[in-house]
Amino acid sequence: MGRILDYLESSSDGKYHCFKTKKFSLDTSISEVLNYDDKPASATQKSTFAESDKLLVPTVKIQNNLIEKSRPIFSCFLDGSRHIYKVDDIAIGKKIFPFMAGQIIVGCCERQDRDTFKPFQNIVHKVVLSLPDEFDYDDKGENFCRLYCEKINEKIKGLPFVAENGIMIDKILLYKTDQKDPLNPDKDTYKNRGTAIIQSEMTDEEQRVVAKLCENNKLDDEHYLIKDGSLEYNPCFSNKKGEDKLMQRENYRYVVGVSKSFDPELIPDYQGHKLSNTIANLKPFERTKAYRYYSDSNNVEYAVWYLRLRKNDFRETSFSDVIKCEMVILEDGGTIQTDLIDLISANLIKEAYPVCNGNDTRWANHLYPVYSTESYCKSKYYNSDIILNLF
Repeated sequence: MGRILDYLESSSDGKYHCFKTKKFSLDTSISEVLNYDDKPASATQKSTFAESDKLLVPTVKIQNNLIEKSRPIFSCFLDGSRHIYKVDDIAIGKKIFPFMAGQIIVGCCERQDRDTFKPFQNIVHKVVLSLPDEFDYDDKGENFCRLYCEKINEKIKGLPFVAENGIMIDKILLYKTDQKDPLNPDKDTYKNRGTAIIQSEMTDEEQRVVAKLCENNKLDDEHYLIKDGSLEYNPCFSNKKGEDKLMQRENYRYVVGVSKSFDPELIPDYQGHKLSNTIANLKPFERTKAYRYYSDSNNVEYAVWYLRLRKNDFRETSFSDVIKCEMVILEDGGTIQTDLIDLISANLIKEAYPVCNGNDTRWANHLYPVYSTESYCKSKYYNSDIILNLF
């Protein structure tokens, strides 16, 4: 057995048993994770507009003049990603649970001018362990996990590759082992719970970076942030405590969430028809109207619209060069100014060039500075073999 597994068994007085199962990297898609980053489809029969222009039309053309002459408004780009590993199965009492680990990377790059593109701050790089809550057999909570983490780091610090790479275990996360969801038994597995709590740690770090940008006055009406992915954070899936769980809406006044993959049937249109048909038939540089989406998970309203980025007659699917855009609506029942949505859309179209064709299968949906930020963040990962050798 490996190093950490040895320590767990030898220090547990027989409370834990590791099975020496094969260690491997999990390439888990979001759809396999228990309802984590997926928004539930809206239950409403007809959507209402979240933009100031209430004209009853399905789409809006972004004018070439606006695309060519609009001032650049995006200066910061945020990306988060994680690698998940199944390192063993662990017996606690009469139950067997997956023992998982994760690498988390969250980074933000800042573009100060056309020649300066650099990290806003040091990349957040964490190595975490994901174990069942029964691992804390005396229910000591955070202190138990913190002290155990310190002991593990003391155990592994003498390993040459640990010292060479500056590796340490940053946190032990405990996933819940209570009754499974009877309505979702296929997705509600211990493996997916273990994955979800690592994902939660990543999204918590994303929120902290946004808060830091606001504290440093980096965001205003001339300096927006593009966040790769959805802005919907579910406090039920957060590892943060107390009031820190609550999403601070004001922090997201100048943030646009952009998703490369999305559920095209998330919301209906204003007539009650499937919005997926409108999205699939968007012309180049055309967007849907911005619709209101209410999140039951965090009691926040969003303006959501879809935008086709490119002129491309040979796209793989009808959604290949479409992105989902969202902004937080700061006041209940409020709207986003249509002129601002058009300005943001024009800038997003410009950010799609140059392309990363050949480097990523999702190239048609990529915004180049987001792709550059993502590539920079991923370059900071430790080799997976190094992580697996810790165990």
